[in-house]
Amino acid sequence: MRRLTEWKEAENVRFRRYLHARHQDRIAPFQIIASKVEAQIDCTACANCCREMIVEVTPAEIRAIAMHLNLSVEDVRLKHTTADPGDSSQRVLRNARDACTFLDGNLCLIYDARPGACRRFPHAHPGEHSLGARIESACRHAAVCPILYNALEEYKHQSGYHERGGSAAAYVGG
Repeated sequence: MRRLTEWKEAENVRFRRYLHARHQDRIAPFQIIASKVEAQIDCTACANCCREMIVEVTPAEIRAIAMHLNLSVEDVRLKHTTADPGDSSQRVLRNARDACTFLDGNLCLIYDARPGACRRFPHAHPGEHSLGARIESACRHAAVCPILYNALEEYKHQSGYHERGGSAAAYVGG
């Protein structure tokens, strides 16, 4: 999926410009499409987000994880988080073996206590207005998430966008 998305990177830039030029760069239509696509995809068949994304955790989220695992806050902080490479005052979930410390196969060991960023990913739910809920973000993360990739391709189709020379809009399952 990453190669397919990288192959479409220039097309996605042209698509964003196309939407902007037609004043169609609202996120709501994309979010509706993404919700329908999300209902068709089993995230546990993929779990790419758990392998690729950096997840910031708040002190409250660390406490919730500690309670869920019946560990001390300090144990969770030391064993399962690390300083954010971009801001050492923040903590992020530790990656071990090229995946989130809490990923077991494709399943989250702290699913019921997972951080907000994990709960909201792929940040394409109707009405969501975070920085992640923008077409630019969807294009950037389409290489990670089949929901975003497929929703983006469908949005291109529904908005009337046609890439010159044709393009492969293959459905990518999760």
